Amino acid sequence: MLTHTYLLQQIMSASDIKNSDPDIYIYNIAPDLLTIHPDINANQTHSIKRFIEAPSDHKRTAYIMFHLLVDDLAHYGNISMQCQEGFDPHSSGYTYLKGSHLIDSIIDLYKIIDKDISYNEAAYRSHLIIEMIYDLVILSHIHKDGSIDLLEDAIHFTFDRREKEFCSDISWLYGIEKSDVQLVLKNAVSYITKERLERIMNMEGRIRLFTDKFGLRNSNSMFAEAIQALFQDALSSIENEDFLQQTAVAIRNCGWLPTD
Repeated sequence: MLTHTYLLQQIMSASDIKNSDPDIYIYNIAPDLLTIHPDINANQTHSIKRFIEAPSDHKRTAYIMFHLLVDDLAHYGNISMQCQEGFDPHSSGYTYLKGSHLIDSIIDLYKIIDKDISYNEAAYRSHLIIEMIYDLVILSHIHKDGSIDLLEDAIHFTFDRREKEFCSDISWLYGIEKSDVQLVLKNAVSYITKERLERIMNMEGRIRLFTDKFGLRNSNSMFAEAIQALFQDALSSIENEDFLQQTAVAIRNCGWLPTD
């Protein structure tokens, strides 16, 4: 969420639109945020056509599209007018290319605790590790630009002052019940806090997120050493921040523009 937030901050800073209300940053993370709801999954929030012509009363959905375009570059290496279907463990997207050397280590990690994992699933989880680690790669920028404070302020602003509009927009775009969107916003207020976000902005926090997500919490010391080495390897493999600059250029070139 913070990499997406920081990147949109840079785009907005370079645009002619000044002093936008902070709810745009919640729209920007909506495809991930909505999955807080047990009946909403990432496939549902990411598998929609790009560049949908939104009517004027739903124009803020442009910031949802911004998120999806960034994900396209991270997952596939290009922007498509349509959502790409099917899973490709050999994708040319940034996160898959950077995560490919982690696949064997992930398979070995599972063996330590006598669990099986397929090559395709290991490839999928390798890209998630890269996504989790990237926040730490740009951590100094996130702190410098106040991205954590901004995101906390944005969720309160959206919940307190823009709930009706946000729920209407999400329902229009995804066909999700407004009551379900309201529940997501309510839960997100306690989920997106400065304290919680700062608590996971380190290697231990990222490992904890990964093990909790996939039910891997255990007391095996060999596992602890192996997963620490795995995440350190992932961090060391990202030498610079080129992805951010390349993504900003690609999205500008494809014609995406912020709305006021």
